[in-house]
Amino acid sequence: MEIGRVVGSSDQIDYVVQIHGPGDVATPPSLSDRAFGRFVQIPVGVDRLIGVIYTTQLLNPAYGTLGPRLSTESELPVFSPDYLAETATIVGVVIVGTARHHDRVVEFDQVTPVDAPEIDAPVTVLSDPDFMAFHRPEGKLRLAYFPRLMARPSPILPDLLCGIVDLVAAAAPQDKPRLDVIRQSIRWRSAIVGGIRG
Repeated sequence: MEIGRVVGSSDQIDYVVQIHGPGDVATPPSLSDRAFGRFVQIPVGVDRLIGVIYTTQLLNPAYGTLGPRLSTESELPVFSPDYLAETATIVGVVIVGTARHHDRVVEFDQVTPVDAPEIDAPVTVLSDPDFMAFHRPEGKLRLAYFPRLMARPSPILPDLLCGIVDLVAAAAPQDKPRLDVIRQSIRWRSAIVGGIRG
């Protein structure tokens, strides 16, 4: 399901996506489709960038400009048919790897991609089978992108990583002991680093 379009970026792996709202598409994405920790994909040529939503911003240009109105919100379509609601939901997507297509074979990797998507590239939800194939290539647990995310300056990234650990553990119980150790390490590191910064 397409949830939005790429509208900008701040670096090679950090993209800004505007979420489709009512009227943009026949079926706008649900809250869970654009939730914190949701894995998504963005096409780049024949391949796909794999990313995860790590932040949400709500934009309302009309905020702070409240004053007397000639029409109520419900009367606007009648008295001001050219009025455009300029509110928007923007999410940040950090790229964690790539799905490379070779004929009918898809290979997932977790390195920083060389290519970048185009402006207005569609962003879709990553399927559950692809989520697991990305995290268990060749049937073995792989979380090579975790150190890159931990190095980024955001206080909510430990929560994001622990949420990913929980998702993988729920789908692959055989990896739960290792994932529990990773989860404890993330929490310990965030507590120590947070204590030093505070």
